[in-house]
Amino acid sequence: MSYIKLEKNLYQITIEVGEDINGKRKRIKRRFHGTKEEVELKEAELKKQYYHKGKKLNLNDMTFKEYSNIFINNYCKTNVSKITLKDYQQMLNNILPLLGDIKLKKIDTFMLDNLYKNLRVGKKGKELSPKTMSHYYNLLSIMFKQARKWKFIDSNPNEDATKPKLVKRKRNFYDNDQVLELLNCLAKEDIKTRAVITLALDSGIRRSELCAIRWSDIDFDNRTLYIDNSLKVINGEVDEEKAKTEYSVRTIDLGIKTIELLKEYKKWQDDFIASKGDKWLGTDRVFTAIDGKHMHPDTTNKILKRVLEKYNLPKLSFHELRHTCASVLNSNGIDPKTISERLGHADASITMNIYTHTFEGNKKASANVFDNLQKSVATN
Repeated sequence: MSYIKLEKNLYQITIEVGEDINGKRKRIKRRFHGTKEEVELKEAELKKQYYHKGKKLNLNDMTFKEYSNIFINNYCKTNVSKITLKDYQQMLNNILPLLGDIKLKKIDTFMLDNLYKNLRVGKKGKELSPKTMSHYYNLLSIMFKQARKWKFIDSNPNEDATKPKLVKRKRNFYDNDQVLELLNCLAKEDIKTRAVITLALDSGIRRSELCAIRWSDIDFDNRTLYIDNSLKVINGEVDEEKAKTEYSVRTIDLGIKTIELLKEYKKWQDDFIASKGDKWLGTDRVFTAIDGKHMHPDTTNKILKRVLEKYNLPKLSFHELRHTCASVLNSNGIDPKTISERLGHADASITMNIYTHTFEGNKKASANVFDNLQKSVATN
């Protein structure tokens, strides 16, 4: 008997449905209103319905769909951000109809190449971009790598699959003269606009990092900014998380003028908070919405776009202020390693690969070094 009586004509039926991959018992519980004879019939019906699930999951029989559930629940929910988890789930919604029923151990490179070919077409026949396809490739790489680590499979079939080729997009940035022009225009703007854009230019931080900064992260005496988390928004919900890597956690030295500007902005904000009284809902955050709550990262793009259009300056996204920071530092003789540490990259090679365009001038200059030496050699 697998039911208990809760009260008159109310029973709880418990059906054993085996164990999950971790050996944990799985049960399904249902409440039923009726007589004892009726509940016994319902119990038999439920046992028949869930009979096929009443076995321990066999690794040899595990489908990709079953593995994807294990991956989401046992890996993603503790290792990736809410935004990344949402992206993974959306991609799996497109992958599972094509791969879900295939046994995990039977999936090979040929199947994955066909999967990518089918995914590339897109739902409405519009071919997906190489960047989007690379996201699918990276997700499956992580999934199969983790499956191998858990010893669900012996090898990773995605290692030999055809990797989408990304076309390197030329990154946009301002040169020294354009930065100077932007700063001159900013001098005519409100203090918050000046602070947001100037800090981004000086530090090279990401917009998600800028929106997460608190006043306690700024050391005015030593002129430093401490970065250890980022702020993103998912369906209106704030996702503030600690930096994923040790390289993203960093202390950035700021210029004297930037520090003076931040002090001025802090005084303005304190006065503004006092004027709002109980209507101020904020905390210690540096950049906020008008009521003190978090500033949405998209707001940074709107702030910059308004300034550029107002003064008829060349188009630039807020993220491209980061490229501009790297370019200005490089053009003024700062070495790649120092730039990479400021930007929060693992090493200088990443910086040089991402910002190749900013180092082109140095490449040409280096080609002239030996030529200039030769010009100084006396000839007969």
